[in-house]
Amino acid sequence: MRTYGKDSATGEWTLLTEAIVTGPSNPITTTINSVSGAKSSITSTLYTAITAFTDTTPNGGVVNVAQNDVLINDQIFDANNNLLSNIWTDITQNVTLAVAPLLTNIAQQIGGSQSFFNTWGLSQGETVIVDVGYIWLATLVQTLRLTTGESPFYGNYGIPGQESVMTQVAPDVALNRTQAQYAPYFASLTIIRQQNATQPTYNVYATFKNGAKIQTVVAT
Repeated sequence: MRTYGKDSATGEWTLLTEAIVTGPSNPITTTINSVSGAKSSITSTLYTAITAFTDTTPNGGVVNVAQNDVLINDQIFDANNNLLSNIWTDITQNVTLAVAPLLTNIAQQIGGSQSFFNTWGLSQGETVIVDVGYIWLATLVQTLRLTTGESPFYGNYGIPGQESVMTQVAPDVALNRTQAQYAPYFASLTIIRQQNATQPTYNVYATFKNGAKIQTVVAT
């Protein structure tokens, strides 16, 4: 993902270059407070599979963990630090592992390290002016994936996906509203819902104000 910001001098959108970021710690421990006042904690640790190996699911299925799969180990402790639960998940494949991997097959990821945003071949301090249409197109795509009322600040933006599933009525009114909300930022904008898609999918046809034409498919 590229990161953009507005140039304070020109007001134009620019591609940001080198900026130091610090990754999250690993593991991460979170305190859980129950309504009864009891306290517990969950410690989550990320690992990378350094070699392929075979495991099983809790139901007895076979899991072929591939090299470089990302694994997470969630351990839940009570207030006295007694282990209550120890769960391993291959989050690359979105599957729970029944057996803890051998330590020779995995490596704990390094947390809290500093890194840089991708420079995309630019030197530090160099900027590239981008058409604002790309920014509005990205915002439109995020809105099509947003549930109505999900944002505390823009409650009238998004698509009522849950209501559509429950009523079996396509959210065409919300789609037309979204098109009207973003149309002023383009020379032309058309959003069409795919009729026979297995999941909500939209064809977006946009013409930027500089004349560039973009066609994209948005699956939600």
